[in-house]
Amino acid sequence: MSRGKIKRGSTNIDMTAMCDIAFLLLSFFILTTKFKPAEAIDVTPPSSVSSKAAPQSNAFTISLDKEGKVFLDMSEDMKGDIFDELGKSRNINFSADDKKYFMNSTFVGSSLSQLNQFNRLSPEQLKTTTLTGIPTDSTNNELQAWINAAANATKGRKTNWLIKGDNNAKYPGFKSIIEAFKKNEIFKYQLVTNAEDVPEGSELYRKNMAGEMVPEP
Repeated sequence: MSRGKIKRGSTNIDMTAMCDIAFLLLSFFILTTKFKPAEAIDVTPPSSVSSKAAPQSNAFTISLDKEGKVFLDMSEDMKGDIFDELGKSRNINFSADDKKYFMNSTFVGSSLSQLNQFNRLSPEQLKTTTLTGIPTDSTNNELQAWINAAANATKGRKTNWLIKGDNNAKYPGFKSIIEAFKKNEIFKYQLVTNAEDVPEGSELYRKNMAGEMVPEP
């Protein structure tokens, strides 16, 4: 008597559900991803041998382009308080709409008298607009007012003061920024640079290599 054949199950796997899940996850990540915001201005900082990146949180960044123009960028959680403090210290009656446009702006790049108009420019308009920057001359150093507003608005909290200067910027531009910090009695700030590797054969390279060769206790 012959044995009955055992019916073998199909080896085909239905991947329809798996594909649906994959596309759902892909759609979710695309819709929820936050892209890096535009930087204040196109600045190419000098290079330095450093492995420490500039902090991104609680940051108040002053950018200096190669033409000596000054621009500001600040962390989102600081912007509203700084804007309110600036209006109070300069006796400027900003409206609710003024603050809304400021909160949606990517950077500060004009004098206070033109601030509301500047904040209302679209990204496309900014690309075709000649930016004047923040006044830093001795008769009208508005950068000093911005730093003062930021210091008062973030009092009791840690603030990372950053200077991002273009490699081709002239010294007077940096001097005006340093003077604005001094006027507000702020003496600790960081210079943003492009990190590069330690040159082989240099003293720092030999020290780093010697440190790596030291056995852990």
